[in-house]
Amino acid sequence: RQQRAPPDNEADMATMRLLATTAATMLLLSEPSTGALVVRRAGVPDPQCHTGVISLKEEGKPQVCCAGYCGECTDYATCRSVRGQNSTFACCASEVYNIRCGAGAAANLCLKRCSEAVPPCIMEDGEV
Repeated sequence: RQQRAPPDNEADMATMRLLATTAATMLLLSEPSTGALVVRRAGVPDPQCHTGVISLKEEGKPQVCCAGYCGECTDYATCRSVRGQNSTFACCASEVYNIRCGAGAAANLCLKRCSEAVPPCIMEDGEV
């Protein structure tokens, strides 16, 4: 492999800085879940569902926030098995809502409101 000579002028230095900045930006953009991972690990609530996928607003229906890896938050055909795992209670909007705390789900399994938890969670009324 051929070795490159060190840059010898300002134009070469500017080009190298631009390339380094572009590479760093592309790396950050290719990992959009990094910020979400930090929030999830920190256990910080996510009231606006920034780290998840919010369900569409439908008149008279509550909104939920599905896990970020779901891709969408509806009862789509494969919501029960995303990435080869059981994702029923993370990606299927109606199932996420059905296991909300206070609706009969066991305390160790129920999903809290997004103002208290990370996705999957239940959105506050009128939040979005």
